[in-house]
Amino acid sequence: MSARTGHRAGLCGVCRHHRVTGNRRGSRFYLCELSKTDARFPRYPALPVVRCAGFEHADPDPWNAYTESQEDEDHE
Repeated sequence: MSARTGHRAGLCGVCRHHRVTGNRRGSRFYLCELSKTDARFPRYPALPVVRCAGFEHADPDPWNAYTESQEDEDHE
């Protein structure tokens, strides 16, 4: 595990731009969604990632995303 993030994939494991994909043999890969629009980011970065210009911490509490969406609806 990475001491900095507490995740074996490093920053990717807690980044809002990652998506875990896999294959039939059970392997897991971390896909960087930023790679779709920005060539600076590799599609499947070598892990663990310890430094990344596009890193944005994913909110670990799904309730926060729900309450923010409710606030947006209240202001419309």
